Amino acid sequence: MRLPIEMIGNKIRSIRKEKGFTLENMATKTGLSKGLLSQVERGISQPSLDSLWKITKALESSMVHFFEEIDQKHVHLIRKHKRRQLLFPESTGTISLLSASGNAKMGVLEVRLQPGEVVKDSLVQVEGEECLVITQGNVLLRMSDEEYMLTSGDSIYLVSSQSHWIENVGEEEAVLIWALTPPQL
Repeated sequence: MRLPIEMIGNKIRSIRKEKGFTLENMATKTGLSKGLLSQVERGISQPSLDSLWKITKALESSMVHFFEEIDQKHVHLIRKHKRRQLLFPESTGTISLLSASGNAKMGVLEVRLQPGEVVKDSLVQVEGEECLVITQGNVLLRMSDEEYMLTSGDSIYLVSSQSHWIENVGEEEAVLIWALTPPQL
């Protein structure tokens, strides 16, 4: 069995090469030395949390991905009882990951909000897109100075560069499917 640091390093190298980045590109993007990046990729050096965060941002990947088992499958089946639950800061409700995590290019969430519950998107990104589909209930989406009332069957598309939050303003549970790219989950 390989050490976790070797697995993390191999994943970093794999994503870096997939994106066509050289070690020099990564050094520029992260502010870390080429030597350190090379050692991390080879499993010789263990990156600090700060360094791993910089690498994650430069690769536009999720930090969680580096700690998951390597999975090269092209089809990911996630059974309802095996869904990962996520916690967003300043949010209530139940948020379940419906998509594959790790190196996926799109994230899909199911959000269940009881009346009065709120989910705040704290994953504001410079680039990215989101689409929400309301499958049950009534929600209010607030973004900057704008508000959108959405009911069952409505969908809304937005760029991820602005902070936004969703509140269940109805009298029953609200359920929505939330797709985002790139996933920062």
